[in-house]
Amino acid sequence: MSDISLVNLTNIFNEIQWYFSYIILPIFFILGNIGNCLNLFIFSGRSSRANSCLLYFLSASIINIFILNIGLVLRILRGIWNIDPAVKFVWFCRCRTYLTSTFFFIYRCSILLACVDRMCASSRLAWMRMKSRPQIAYRLIAINWILSFAYFTPALVYPIIIYGQCLAPPGTTYSTFLTISTVLQGLLIPLIMIVCGLITFFHLKSMQSRVQPLNSDGQNERKVVGKYVIMLFVQVVTDFLSNLTYECYLIYSIIFPAPQSPLISAISSFLINMSFNLPYLNYSAAFYLHTLSSPSFRRKLLRFIRRISWFERLIPLNNDTHNTLTVAMTAKHGRNITAVDHRTIQ
Repeated sequence: MSDISLVNLTNIFNEIQWYFSYIILPIFFILGNIGNCLNLFIFSGRSSRANSCLLYFLSASIINIFILNIGLVLRILRGIWNIDPAVKFVWFCRCRTYLTSTFFFIYRCSILLACVDRMCASSRLAWMRMKSRPQIAYRLIAINWILSFAYFTPALVYPIIIYGQCLAPPGTTYSTFLTISTVLQGLLIPLIMIVCGLITFFHLKSMQSRVQPLNSDGQNERKVVGKYVIMLFVQVVTDFLSNLTYECYLIYSIIFPAPQSPLISAISSFLINMSFNLPYLNYSAAFYLHTLSSPSFRRKLLRFIRRISWFERLIPLNNDTHNTLTVAMTAKHGRNITAVDHRTIQ
């Protein structure tokens, strides 16, 4: 490739990264915090806490807030103001690596547990359906958080600052551990999500074939189990697509372990930056994806909004409007009757 083409390609990469740093990532931060806070209010409601699948979404929403206000804030500071304490202080480098790695892993395991929960809830086996209960969900969420924080404790010891970056020491056991962990998160967990989704789909189809024409219980059971499957499916697809760049970068780094040409170096640098930026789309868009993909979630959202007095005055319920008109007409009719009575008496 000629020098002019390489310069043009580098300029395009720099322009894309500029838009991400100055425009897209701040938008992710603002909308993501608003959306995840709304998720907390909705998923922490009494009716939502009675659904084990929504408890896993609650866990994911909590961890999303930590991801946006720690990981994303550091990305924005680095991209706009070139402020990155992780390349100056070893202790900050290790703490950041530990927290961000743990948060990302907790999120993906929460979505994985939600997939397993729907698979169990749709099963014909009674012992599997018994695993889809809020009591089981609370225990698994606690185990997920505890094991995730314990799993990444080596990040508090081994990362160092080399070549102006916070990295794992090359050729060490921790470097191998980090590679295996990344493969598990990037390939194995999405694969298990897909398998659980396919099994859930076949369970729902089987449940549909068992519905009796004169009995609606089977249809109601299928509707309850499949209520949040589409919302979960959209979340899994978004998670996979937003992290796809990082998997591509891993494959690319294996094919070109030591890039020599300027072209490969430019592509490698661009893939690294995008692989760390795109996942924040998934963490910030959860609420909006839930709203678009699930009628049940939209109903919960409307009920939450209507409980706020300011919105209650702004957007009255249809029943309230109907009752108001009925009361007004009744009052008017009552006044007419009273007037007639007075004339009769006179």
